[in-house]
Amino acid sequence: MTDQKLIEQELPLAEVNTASATEKSVRHGHISTMHLWWARRPLAMSRAVVFGSLHPAVADEEERDQVLADIAVASPFDSLARYPTAIERLQERLAAAFPHGRPKVLDCFAGGGAIPLEALRLGCDVTAVDINPVAHLVQRAALEFPQTYRARSLEEPSLVDDFLQWAGWVRDWARPRLAEAFPTGHENGPAVFFWCRTMVCGNPACRAEVPLVTSRWLADSARRKAWISFECDRVSNPSVIEISVHSGAPPRGEDPKKGTIKASSATCPACGTTRSSQDMREYAKNTGLGRRLYACLEIANGVRQYRAPMEDERRAAEVTAPSLLDKLEELPDGTSAVPDEPMVTSQYRRYGNLVYGIDTFRGLFIERQLLVLGTLAAGVRAAHAAMLDGGMDPARAKAVATYLGFMVDKIADYDSSFTSWAASGEFQRSTFPRQAIAMVWDFVETDPFWSDDAIWASHTRWIELALRHCENLGAGPATVRRGNAQDLPFPDGSFDSVVVDPPYYDAIQYGDLSDFFYVWLKRSIGPLYPELFATPLTPKKQEVIETRADKKSAEYVSHDEFEQRLQRALAEMARVVTPDGVVSIVFAHTDVAAWERLLRALRSAGLIVTTSWPMRSEREARSTAQISAVLGSSVVLVCRRAAATEEGFYDEVVRELHARIAERLEDFDQMSLAGADYFVSAIGPAFDVFARYARISRLSGEEVNVGELMVLARQAVAHHAMRRLLGEDTTALDNPSLFYLTWRWAYDGAAVPADEAYKLERAFEVDLSLLARGGLVVQDGQSFTVVGPEDRDQVTVTGGSSTIDILHAACQLWDSGRRKELEQLLAETSAASDPAFWALAKALAQTLPEGDRERTILLGLTGSGDSLTAAASRIIVTTDTPRLFDPGTPQQKDER
Repeated sequence: MTDQKLIEQELPLAEVNTASATEKSVRHGHISTMHLWWARRPLAMSRAVVFGSLHPAVADEEERDQVLADIAVASPFDSLARYPTAIERLQERLAAAFPHGRPKVLDCFAGGGAIPLEALRLGCDVTAVDINPVAHLVQRAALEFPQTYRARSLEEPSLVDDFLQWAGWVRDWARPRLAEAFPTGHENGPAVFFWCRTMVCGNPACRAEVPLVTSRWLADSARRKAWISFECDRVSNPSVIEISVHSGAPPRGEDPKKGTIKASSATCPACGTTRSSQDMREYAKNTGLGRRLYACLEIANGVRQYRAPMEDERRAAEVTAPSLLDKLEELPDGTSAVPDEPMVTSQYRRYGNLVYGIDTFRGLFIERQLLVLGTLAAGVRAAHAAMLDGGMDPARAKAVATYLGFMVDKIADYDSSFTSWAASGEFQRSTFPRQAIAMVWDFVETDPFWSDDAIWASHTRWIELALRHCENLGAGPATVRRGNAQDLPFPDGSFDSVVVDPPYYDAIQYGDLSDFFYVWLKRSIGPLYPELFATPLTPKKQEVIETRADKKSAEYVSHDEFEQRLQRALAEMARVVTPDGVVSIVFAHTDVAAWERLLRALRSAGLIVTTSWPMRSEREARSTAQISAVLGSSVVLVCRRAAATEEGFYDEVVRELHARIAERLEDFDQMSLAGADYFVSAIGPAFDVFARYARISRLSGEEVNVGELMVLARQAVAHHAMRRLLGEDTTALDNPSLFYLTWRWAYDGAAVPADEAYKLERAFEVDLSLLARGGLVVQDGQSFTVVGPEDRDQVTVTGGSSTIDILHAACQLWDSGRRKELEQLLAETSAASDPAFWALAKALAQTLPEGDRERTILLGLTGSGDSLTAAASRIIVTTDTPRLFDPGTPQQKDER
């Protein structure tokens, strides 16, 4: 076998994952602040994977410990500045391992550039490829321009110096052109304007213009309270709803959390009439939503004051700004001054605005926002012309203008009509708090120049710090190419390693999301990159993605088509890596079927998995983590070029699988993985085993498919987790009890997709439909949840009841204070003397979170275990068949 790489031997998982989790909250200097890109992987994780994919395995244990220590010390983001020698040691080690030249690394799904950035930092010869024009520019801005144009001496200006100078130039150029749209002056006017969409009340007797707000809070913190109220004179002016702004705590009985919008339905504050969400959509598409400026925030000397808008402020926003917008000139090639391109209407699952008839990019902004952005885009073009007039090298001027174009994008992200206000922290959220545009009813607008600390200055600072970070890599520029991962323009065996984070089916619609920035980049720096902006929107026909578009639309890309595209890309990676190089693939998906298909694709591409590592890649506080069972980790699959030819036999492979998973999970336990992360961690070791065989057969000759093998992996990891919890042989518990304990441990009360639930069902050989009839499981559409004793209507116990049903019945009797019946139950079922019963109760109490009702009941029950066992032992059981115990419904318990 080819000599191992370090990543196939060991990585300092705990330290790298801690640094990765922390890094998701780091901002100053991080490349994520240069320009938004979705699902960018942590630098710490990327660095460890690139280094481990290149450095040879180390036989000497003491030397290996030192290498791992170097990786660990270099992992935290702040260590890059505090401990530069740690990075230098890693660079020296790679240089020693590749004496004939820098190791060549390819990322052909380069996205936001994290992986190639870290390869550059380690001293590699790096090539970054992506098909998306926006991603391509983000990569050039992080991986090429800073390294090409950094200052070589103290006398030479740096790229950062140029950027700051020309960002100031654009500001000075744009400020007077926008002053008329902000009548009280940039310095003295409001910093933030509060808007709401409006619609006419559906009650014919009312017809008031209804302000659509989700909450009436403007500020709701310990420092400050501000809120709005609605007033309507039903006699003299019944169609007008006035909005008043108040400071201080609201009076008793007033709840500003309640707005006029709830679950996309609107209630008129004048007459109480409610329009359904369906009516709202129909009205918005057929009539169109209005909008209203209803509050302003002034900031002077650090003091914040919320107030009603003045008349000249209303006029400036509603009359002056639209007239100025009409005067903006189109680009020389005929491109409009502001984006009038239609959105991809089939992507309504990602663009919440589409179902309300807002179907152009222009429609995402109000007129004054369009005026600001159109003026800034024109300012960027003017700045580029001035750079050339001043004698700047054209290539350098193009690079500086690219960062200025990013400034326009950052303003667009924070100044659309889809930005919301966080009253608890008094700050503005961006258009993309997640990987979609959600419908926003009340939004905020900002003046980018209202003071020296305004958002133009703030975003200038973000880009400056990220640019300095990239300049300080001390490495030469990467080769950044726009290209198709399915057809790479490189000879066979060109790269020592390929490290990629490929798209995950329909998880993120990169092309459609990036169109938001593409249309503004076209207007700011499009003339500098005609080859990138030749199409109305980002080209998507060769994008390796499954779309969430309507299946009847031209944009639809199916499961099968995505897998074919990914397989072609994997085959290209296998082709361009050297025979002794590895392909490291970062993959994160809760759907086990996705992993099954990935394994098939790897096999077809001639790649086998040699090892894998679960690595922390997601921020714990992200919004999706609050919704359902999702991953916080990715699995890094380390692959080599090799065609599996050996045939494996089922029984032997099962033994090998259990041994391999047990071995790897002992390593993974230090990471404190749980839930979906823990199950996914088993997929890599399973791949290690499955990929060695071209075919796995039963003794009968029947081939075992990948789906069956993945269920075996799920079963092995579940039983490993249960042994860790129970501290004894899991065969002492029946399958429904193990199923319930595993679910509670893994997902607590979260809804789990049906496919995931069915995999767990098969792993424990239970029947979800039978469990549902017994009240232990509830199905809701395409997801399942398990139900605790406090929520089960009735738990009956018979001779064939599972331990979990007996335990839930005992919990209900304990919670009802029916101790005598509880003692009888424990005696007749022999649960009192069954160690498995008490082990299950204690394991559940240990697993469930603080404050959980079931946990509270279990703690009380197990705390009295000795006395209950003693009492049950004194009861004489006169029949071999337990009586029917009916603890009653929750209502009956309350009556008792």
